[in-house]
Amino acid sequence: METLLQDIRYGFRMLFKSPGFTAVAALSLALGIGANTTIFTLINAIFLSPIPVHDAPGLVTLYTIDARVKDDGGGGDSVLMPMSRPNFEDFRDHNSVFAGLVAVSGLPLNMLHGGTPEQIGGEIVSGSYFSLLGVTPTLGRAFLPEEDKTPGAHPVVVLSHAFWTKRFGGDPGIVGSNLTLNGLPFTVIGVAPKGFLGTNLLQSPNLWVPMMMHKEVLAGFAAENFDDRRALIFNVFGRLKPGATLGQAQAEFRTIAANLEKEYPQPNQGRSVTLMPLAQTTIFPALRRTFTAAGGLLMTIVGLVLLIACANVANLLLARSTARRKEIAIRLSLGASRARLVRQLLTESMLLALLGGVLGLLVAVWGRDLLLAFRPPQFFPDGLSLDLDGRVLGFTLAISLITGALFGIAPALQASRPDLVIELKERTGSQAAHRAGRFSLRGALVVTQVALSLISLVGAGLFLRSMQNTQRIDPGFQAKSLLNVGFDLGAQGFDMVRARAYHDRLLETVRALPGVRAASLSANLPIGGGIGRTIFPEGQAPNTGSVGQFATTNSVGPGFFATLGIPIRRGRDFLETDREGAPRAVIINEEMARHFWPGDDALGKRFKFFGDESFAEVVGIAANAKVQTLTEDPQPVAYLPEMQAFEPAMFLNVKTEGDPRALLDTVRRAAQALEPTMPLTNVQTAEDLIATTLWAPRMAAILLSIFGLLALVLASVGIYGVMSYAVSQRTREFGIRMALGAQPRDVLALVLHQGMTLVGLGVVIGLAAALGTTRLAATLLVGVSATDPTTFAAIALLLSSVAAFASFLPARRATRVDPTIALRYE
Repeated sequence: METLLQDIRYGFRMLFKSPGFTAVAALSLALGIGANTTIFTLINAIFLSPIPVHDAPGLVTLYTIDARVKDDGGGGDSVLMPMSRPNFEDFRDHNSVFAGLVAVSGLPLNMLHGGTPEQIGGEIVSGSYFSLLGVTPTLGRAFLPEEDKTPGAHPVVVLSHAFWTKRFGGDPGIVGSNLTLNGLPFTVIGVAPKGFLGTNLLQSPNLWVPMMMHKEVLAGFAAENFDDRRALIFNVFGRLKPGATLGQAQAEFRTIAANLEKEYPQPNQGRSVTLMPLAQTTIFPALRRTFTAAGGLLMTIVGLVLLIACANVANLLLARSTARRKEIAIRLSLGASRARLVRQLLTESMLLALLGGVLGLLVAVWGRDLLLAFRPPQFFPDGLSLDLDGRVLGFTLAISLITGALFGIAPALQASRPDLVIELKERTGSQAAHRAGRFSLRGALVVTQVALSLISLVGAGLFLRSMQNTQRIDPGFQAKSLLNVGFDLGAQGFDMVRARAYHDRLLETVRALPGVRAASLSANLPIGGGIGRTIFPEGQAPNTGSVGQFATTNSVGPGFFATLGIPIRRGRDFLETDREGAPRAVIINEEMARHFWPGDDALGKRFKFFGDESFAEVVGIAANAKVQTLTEDPQPVAYLPEMQAFEPAMFLNVKTEGDPRALLDTVRRAAQALEPTMPLTNVQTAEDLIATTLWAPRMAAILLSIFGLLALVLASVGIYGVMSYAVSQRTREFGIRMALGAQPRDVLALVLHQGMTLVGLGVVIGLAAALGTTRLAATLLVGVSATDPTTFAAIALLLSSVAAFASFLPARRATRVDPTIALRYE
């Protein structure tokens, strides 16, 4: 122990003795370790931190699967879907393996508090939600059993800790007070514990409402189909009984599902159930795969950056060992063992790595805060902890120690075997005796740096090109002059008559505003929304539906297609006569026409949705437009006339003559004045909406670019350092060459050849490695191959150019060597 303390004290003295070396090395490590800690902090929060509930491994999520609905991109796997409320109750009441099941569904709520209307996100849950999870409120209590029995009898809510703190200032007197939700008073009975975000980490609710209040809080599709076995509205999870296994539960629930299909053949045809541990579903599995791939890619890139930093510091240590050769030789000659010297040198490396780790934590805090500052509201909810907890600190410590060993071992072994005879003679000319071995190790480090930098830069280049391709995708509507405003009349308690009167007043008011060219209503935003419904073309019985008979629906008002700039290819637009009592009309997009009536004319065809009694006739065929994301393949869409398909929650679409941002406040004030207590949501331009959907790929491209540039800078510094060292070692050689008649350009070419040989080897190795590694990210790229030759060639040229410049600076210094002074160099 005493020897270790002695090594540590001596190591600190040596680091403080060379503050310039220590600062450069620690900064290089801090950038690499900080980048790794930043990304690990996100991964830790999303994937590794268990939800704060009792016995999380015993919780299991249930998904509906349908034999007719397959994942287009998942190799034919069944799509995981929510569950209907009636089916949930049957599964809950007729199984023997679960201690309890809970149903959960997200919902928007209009809240009026302090005179300010706002829309918040909540969840409607069955009464045993908190007790089954084992979550005890910080203040007040959870739901009681009687609050889950009588519809509408118990208007109570439990607030999330984050919402209580942010919106109510952490006031302990909130328990027992009332909140006005959807125009009705609800009593706050409790506040959930800090850190509990529900069971969906990316959509944490602000509050929870008991299931028996569904008539008061649900609206639209969920309210209308609450008792429909076909309507997949609720996410369901449960807790296994002691001794029960996931396999046993899976087998029993498949049997129950088969019985339900026999008992209710029409709504449950082809449907069954699959079970997964809740820990794997806190992010929806399909989205989790994307997050996992993105997280793995980012960790790979920052890992490469750290390796480059390690190579840099190793080169600095090799250069520093040159100045310490005499010290080491003396210690060896006085009887110190080589193992003792290696331990001392490794201790110094570890101290340097720990210093880099401490600075890296500061870099990680800055990087985390920067990410959060630029995130859209739906990413990383307020309650999601991105603190540097014990797991993150442990990761940083471990990576620092591993880094210290990684960059310290080779220089320590190299420095601990000097030629005692030569070193103790103090002959500087003898450096040549060591040059070959040391230069070969330093050269290998440069090759490694170049190869790793090229992999990082190729990844960044591919994602930048993918991002550019994504931004060039035509959304199918004119976004440049469009703005959107959302509102929910159902949450205000409006019936259909009052709602349509409001629609008329709103459109009349907004259309009269200066700068407005057109205005219309729709149930969905131009991109990022929609409900899928089962379609049955005329002549096909409901119980013989084929695979994939689904289409996204959108209820739209008159003028919708003209406002958004979506052309109608054939047929007509909706008319004022397409209202209740008239024959049902529908406009479909080109993809739906192709999908349901391939090779036939869809105009005039008829179909009905599952559960409907009457058929709708196709009166028009519109051009395809994006539905959920810019990168999706064309999706079948059915547009319904709002006068025949009432929706309580709608969006106002406004087409402007100029920049739509200039009219945002004007439109907002005009709409708010018509109904002062109703909150407006999604008040934004269509371009901002698209930008929000592109946040994740854009941020990935930005991060990869930053890490790639960081790798390039570190590699350039490493190349410059190696070439500077080589030039200083060969000063006498260059003097002799120039004394014998060599021209400066000859010396320049000699040094550049040496540097570019290493760079060229690194580029070749890096290209070969990148060809293999980039294939892992192929599913995340849009419009560009993972082995795109243009990107590979451009990055190789960029890296070679920067490396050539880094080699040129020491080479130019070599051409200025004075032969007279060089020959006296001793």
